Amino acid sequence: MVEQRLPIIGSGTDPAPIEPVLRAAFAVAGLDVAIERWEPRPHQLGPTLAKVNGRSYLGAVITSPHKEKAAALVASLSEDARACAAVNVVVRDGQRLRGHNTDIDGIRAGLEAILPRVHGRWPRGAMVLGAGGGARAAVTVLIGSGFQHVTVFNRHLHKAEALVADLARAARHMELRARPWHETILEAELSRAGLVIDASGLGSDAAASALPPDALPDNLYVLDLALQREETVLMREARERGGAVANGETSFLTAQAAAFRLWTGADAPAELLREALAGALADPALDRSVVGD
Repeated sequence: MVEQRLPIIGSGTDPAPIEPVLRAAFAVAGLDVAIERWEPRPHQLGPTLAKVNGRSYLGAVITSPHKEKAAALVASLSEDARACAAVNVVVRDGQRLRGHNTDIDGIRAGLEAILPRVHGRWPRGAMVLGAGGGARAAVTVLIGSGFQHVTVFNRHLHKAEALVADLARAARHMELRARPWHETILEAELSRAGLVIDASGLGSDAAASALPPDALPDNLYVLDLALQREETVLMREARERGGAVANGETSFLTAQAAAFRLWTGADAPAELLREALAGALADPALDRSVVGD
């Protein structure tokens, strides 16, 4: 069997859980796929993606900071990638590259794990912490899920404002705002938000919480996209107040399973992916990035 190649195009030198999870999926499917790590500078992304059109490539994984720019460099976009204005998976489609966003599949699965089964009972207000790929996917899902007001917080306000500007056209039916990361403003928004999606990465710090503990309301829904074996501080604090919480595991595994299906047309065994992720999370050298970044 001819070996195929799958580059992970992004930045950062630390191991990431996506590599062992995808390797496990390809191995059980009997596919000989070499996963490579490419770290082009932003201005090199166009020529880098052009290489992926070669016959030896399945496609590519796109990670931070290239997701938004990649959306403008592929020949076509899936509906989710177009809505999100970002690409995390590239698939060779004949002589063309097609961009997809499986982070959105992951966010949907994460929310369905904690929110009521009937969508009509979902909260109408949400806070999203962060402005990277995970936050962008989260806001896209919230826009399409009946939420009436969504507030985006990031420590660099201009990044949250850029995210909101990119998605504003789809959000004309609702209130979508970027707000400064200030404790008083966070507390005010918490008072009316039934759901918090933490895509800030702060949950990866075992001793830190993105939100002031005393400000958390009772019965809050929390999706913390940090990949942790244990509860994050925010999750624990919300659960102790009667909230429903989840970490990024379901979102991550759903996104990788969707990507595998796009590349191969096959389904990866869910339990296999879960075991591979558990093994990766036991590695102290692992980069526990937020899902979608």
